[in-house]
Amino acid sequence: MLTERFHQLRKRELDTIFSKRNISMIWRKIVKDQLRKLADILDIFDYYDFNYNIDERAFLLRKNLLSGNYQCSPPLIYRIEKKFGVCRHIIIPQPVDAIVLHVITEKIYPEIIKHQQSDNAFYSRDKHNVKKLHEIDDYGLNWRKLFKKMQKQIYKFKDEKEFLITTDLTNYYDSINISELRKKITNFVNDKEVLIDILFMIIEKISWLPDYLPYSGRGLPTTNFEGIRLLAHSFLFEMDLILKNKTNNSFTRWMDDIVIGVSSREEAVEILSQISDLLKSRGLAINLSKTDILDSKGAEFNFLIKENKYIDAIDYEEPKPKLEKELKKNFKKHLRLNYKAKYFEKITKRYITAFGKIKSEILLSDLPKLYIENPGIRQNLLIYLLSIGYKKRTSNVIIEILNKISLFDDVSLFNICKLITDWNVKSGKIGNKFLSEIDKILLNFSEKRKMPLDFYCVLWFKTKYEEPEKLFEFIEKWENIWKTEPFLRRQVTAIMGRLFFIKKEEVKFFLEKQIATGEQNIVSIANHILYCSSIDKIEKKVLMYLFPENMKSHYQLPRFLVLCSFLNSSIYKNDAKVKAEIKNCIKDHYMLKWLKLQCNINKLLMTSKNN
Repeated sequence: MLTERFHQLRKRELDTIFSKRNISMIWRKIVKDQLRKLADILDIFDYYDFNYNIDERAFLLRKNLLSGNYQCSPPLIYRIEKKFGVCRHIIIPQPVDAIVLHVITEKIYPEIIKHQQSDNAFYSRDKHNVKKLHEIDDYGLNWRKLFKKMQKQIYKFKDEKEFLITTDLTNYYDSINISELRKKITNFVNDKEVLIDILFMIIEKISWLPDYLPYSGRGLPTTNFEGIRLLAHSFLFEMDLILKNKTNNSFTRWMDDIVIGVSSREEAVEILSQISDLLKSRGLAINLSKTDILDSKGAEFNFLIKENKYIDAIDYEEPKPKLEKELKKNFKKHLRLNYKAKYFEKITKRYITAFGKIKSEILLSDLPKLYIENPGIRQNLLIYLLSIGYKKRTSNVIIEILNKISLFDDVSLFNICKLITDWNVKSGKIGNKFLSEIDKILLNFSEKRKMPLDFYCVLWFKTKYEEPEKLFEFIEKWENIWKTEPFLRRQVTAIMGRLFFIKKEEVKFFLEKQIATGEQNIVSIANHILYCSSIDKIEKKVLMYLFPENMKSHYQLPRFLVLCSFLNSSIYKNDAKVKAEIKNCIKDHYMLKWLKLQCNINKLLMTSKNN
């Protein structure tokens, strides 16, 4: 029940910022790409049903907010391994909630950021034009001079210092007192009480609450979305002020990762003691295991400037055998000598990128061990494997990893499955054997661990490589798993666009049952697939999505499912321009195989082979 306060005071603020136009713009320009690029677990339909109907969704969201009926939905929560099986829980809000979060963030950002105490404090590297350590010039200088130059160029310290303190905070996000954070934000932001109320309602609703435990009021949900990062950034403004005054602004902070310039060890100890007391008063603590006081020699080792210099100077025009032999030698040395350096992982990633640039396979023999023992570089290793492409050696590497790895998180297995579906695996004796083995391993993980996102990995893999009839049978067989998880139910429903043409009546009945659930995200995808099957005109916005001008080297699986859904209509299936675009954009063997079966598009496979 709403009071007159809402109608006369609060509604006015919501009416101003949650216009239909603003909601649609925030989705198209920001939130859509964040869900694609910042999330480790992807929607198998790319949220295209939401994107296609964004204006109607914006109207409904605005109506719910202005009527006081908006409710935050449960997010997707997944685990990502940090080290030694210890996992961080990551949150992906539902699209509607992500939009609300970002609309509010855009409104309050100017008022929050004007309270920032130093220009040397950052919360998002991609938002700031700041040099990285390996980008400083004049490598010819001796290290002591370079150490001083680094302070000026990278950290923008006003004074040259003899020592650097490097530190961060223990479990920063998990330790933030939400009540204290709310007080701070309220002080920063004037006359926007209703926005603050909605913002912190979302924080509470998307926080991880296992085992029916009550909301503790401590800990920001860990997510890559900017609104949450902004709040975490602002909670340390008072520490920034103290460091600015104590060091003449000779410090820098990347969220909770802090570097401070000092003139002596005594000064370093004093500053650490003072900021430790300040942090304790807010329920926070310095991470002593990651705290160092570095002189120029210690900084040279921890920042690995020599290795950065070497990688910067690589001549990629050099003969490949010579270059990859030299790279391998230096990489081995780096792994052996630098594993305790602060920037060890960053430099390791740069080496992996260098191997990928020259498409060298010399790293493959060491890759399974690197992948299993170093969770922080797993994504980089998979990008490297994607650059090498599918072949017998790379497929054997994936099999070895899957047979040896002990899984503790949800991301490592999914990223491997995504790599396999990004690869262009051709049917035949070798390809079929590889896919069959992967299928067995994934099913074994799912049956053994009984984790919802393990089943999702199997589903993602089978969606590309399984025969349509067998895929439908698989979905029916395991309905006891996916029916209990809204995220899985949505993914299974999205796959029906690929199966519609071969089991039309069964799929229609299936989609009608999903609509009957009343779950917004599931109803949306089911209705969209039914709509696509009967659409009677070709729209430019659809063609722009299906066949973008800046097409990547491979056609992504979510885009393929959207294409299959539209090809269930005769208007798209029989259009000559659509067929020509398919031949031009899609080179993947299995995708062409299913499209030929669905649409009877002649010579597609032959076209692919010729290319």
